[in-house]
Amino acid sequence: MAATLLSHVVSDLCIGRPRVLTLPPSTPVAAALAALRAGADPFVFVDAEPAAAYRAKRGAATAYVKVSVADVLCYVCGDAGNLRDPAAALGRPVSAVAGGHGVTHRVDPQTRLLDAIDVLLTDGCQGLLVPLHSRARKRHHQAPSPDAVATSSDCCVLTREDIVRHLFGSISHFSPVAALTVASLGLVRRDVHAVHVDDDGLDAIPLLRRAFSDGTAVAVVADDGALVGEICPGVLASCDVESVSAAFAALPAGDVMTYIDCSLTHMPPEFLLRAIRAQLKDRGLDAIAELMDTADAASLPSSPSSSTSSDEDWPSVRGRRPRRMSSGSFGWRSTEDVVACHSGSSLVAVMAQALAHRVGYVWVIDETSGALFGVVRFADVLAVLREHLRPQSQVLCR
Repeated sequence: MAATLLSHVVSDLCIGRPRVLTLPPSTPVAAALAALRAGADPFVFVDAEPAAAYRAKRGAATAYVKVSVADVLCYVCGDAGNLRDPAAALGRPVSAVAGGHGVTHRVDPQTRLLDAIDVLLTDGCQGLLVPLHSRARKRHHQAPSPDAVATSSDCCVLTREDIVRHLFGSISHFSPVAALTVASLGLVRRDVHAVHVDDDGLDAIPLLRRAFSDGTAVAVVADDGALVGEICPGVLASCDVESVSAAFAALPAGDVMTYIDCSLTHMPPEFLLRAIRAQLKDRGLDAIAELMDTADAASLPSSPSSSTSSDEDWPSVRGRRPRRMSSGSFGWRSTEDVVACHSGSSLVAVMAQALAHRVGYVWVIDETSGALFGVVRFADVLAVLREHLRPQSQVLCR
């Protein structure tokens, strides 16, 4: 019955979840990046100025700004000065990276699920911080080393995807809404963030920032508007910022996709690295090229390999081990592995697609031309599901 779902509280969703890592706002960006690479989650949390502004505006007792690898990438690539001197950029406080798009709101563990959804739908809120049960805190506790930068808080985090996944387990309670098309529910947004395959890679950076706020990604399209791939935070989470920043600064968007895919599974081919170095030199960005070479050298196998190999056999000779991905991350997938539907797809089908691929959005493709038409976001899906449950919750509250 729907009454059972309405009785759920946020702590019901927190079983087995790890505690989040928090950083002081004065932590150097490089140290924050190291914590991201070593952590169980694809983000850390910082008590930066946007969180303080959110607390003042919303009356939240505690709020943090969520910082990911993609945020650091946008910070480095989004400023010409940072690209010219990336070492100085990585030495600045992480508060310089924390934008206003990733604010998380702390809620009581006994907060009703529906009330938590209302908080998530608040402008500027990207997640919920939920205090763990005392026994869970003890089980997950690990004493930090004396020189540790990140510390484990007493909370776990719940994202929009987590809430949608939980509601999907009770999808029968959302009949007939779940069977309706995403178009008829008004869920297809036409204001997508997209770049052409030949556009400069740096053109995607401001769009990435907006995509973080929307919970989507940047679509990469061809001449006919067809969707050929995407650049999303989930894939960037397993990239080396130092090398991928160089790719964004030197290559068109389509080649940036190729570089990302190569860097996640192998060492990128030498011809592509040469092209990046040449472009960076022409643009006076030698420092970012040196940083890329340092990062690539650090990721090479320790055993010696032949230096006479050709470009054709680079995957097996110059292999790089893919970064370990945790259960809290999106997992590895290609930039061409996009999740798409048609405007006539049902809500339940779109939810299933997104959850299966661990993303919070689904691209909408024109059924006739194959061109990118729009996007369905989990934030909007949550709003529709919440509206469906509102009359029932009001009855139970009487």
